[in-house]
Amino acid sequence: MRTITFLGLCVAASIAANAQTSVVKEAEQKSKEGKYLDAISTIQPALTNPETSKMANTWYIPGKAGMEYYKEQYLNKTIGKTVDGAKMGHALIDGYNYLLTALPLDSVPDAKGKIKPKYSKEIVKLIKENYDHFNNAAVFLWDAQDYQGAYDAWAIVINSPSNPVLGANAPKAYPDSTMADIIFNQGLAAWQLDSIKMSLASFEKAIAIGYDKPQVYDYAISHAARLEDNDKVYALAEEAYKKFGSENPLYLQLMINGRIEKQQYEEAAKMLDDAIAVTPNDAQLYNIKGVLYESMKDNNKARELYLQAIQIDPTHAQAQYNYGRQLCTEAYEINDKAQESNMPNAEYQKLREEKLNPLFRQAAEHLEIALNADPDNHDVKTYLRNVYYNLGDEENLKRIENM
Repeated sequence: MRTITFLGLCVAASIAANAQTSVVKEAEQKSKEGKYLDAISTIQPALTNPETSKMANTWYIPGKAGMEYYKEQYLNKTIGKTVDGAKMGHALIDGYNYLLTALPLDSVPDAKGKIKPKYSKEIVKLIKENYDHFNNAAVFLWDAQDYQGAYDAWAIVINSPSNPVLGANAPKAYPDSTMADIIFNQGLAAWQLDSIKMSLASFEKAIAIGYDKPQVYDYAISHAARLEDNDKVYALAEEAYKKFGSENPLYLQLMINGRIEKQQYEEAAKMLDDAIAVTPNDAQLYNIKGVLYESMKDNNKARELYLQAIQIDPTHAQAQYNYGRQLCTEAYEINDKAQESNMPNAEYQKLREEKLNPLFRQAAEHLEIALNADPDNHDVKTYLRNVYYNLGDEENLKRIENM
């Protein structure tokens, strides 16, 4: 049986380490020759070798090469040459990450306990010089539909100025207005990745530093709703309403929903009354107030308010649906009481002809208008199906069922 001596193992390890050191030198030479991608490819084995992976130079070489490759390709783009935006974008991002790995290794004490940084100043300089390009790279990656790459590039733009490892020479942050746009874009990239928590965090951060456009609130509200964070939904809606007023009725509706949920009915009613005083011909305000009174179990007042909304705007789908639904509810209640009282059949038939059927026919008119305005509303179809069933209208019943 053949054995490997301890000395043999040491020799093998020494040969392996020397081989990786040669790889580092070869990659360095290729980088100097402008063969940047070759340099990055060549040095890959050294990045995982126990010896060479602890050397700052091992990471500095591909870091600088990645940034030089990006600059080379960016120049080609400016003179009209075709470039691979995604590849150059990733080269810049990878270069940044390589350099950040090299930085702490460049400050490791030597055998005598002394710290002699060789690359640190150049590393920080490279990152600072290329800072503006990370935003460009993010756009290139976005255009290539590489949303993770775009998100990562924008993260570098956002985080580099405050990165403590870069020290006093870190790149200067953009003004808040510019940074807010970048953070908003990062939120859009996270959204494309379906990372709703990350996207919401970006939108909230953009709002915090002054992004002042309605869509950031709309997106943030929809994300908070997806995460079932109602408190955040209501808080964002309230902030948006203060800034944009009645620009989007959803904000006020959500604020009212929040107060209904907490049974703060008087406060909700006052908010609506104040809004109606400013815009008395806004059908949606009356519709929302109807929802409020329905939550308070005052169906008569709710029905009155839905009718007011319809009179202002006959095409208002929600008000038409709510009014039609309320008419159905009234009919159902009358019918239930009749059934519970064991009303004689002849008397019941008279009730149907004189009260129930007229209510159902009136409800059908309003529900059909709502369906025409909002053909995908499943709830409207459900009510219409019940209405036509109660009326014995087989033709319309089949039409709705086929829908």
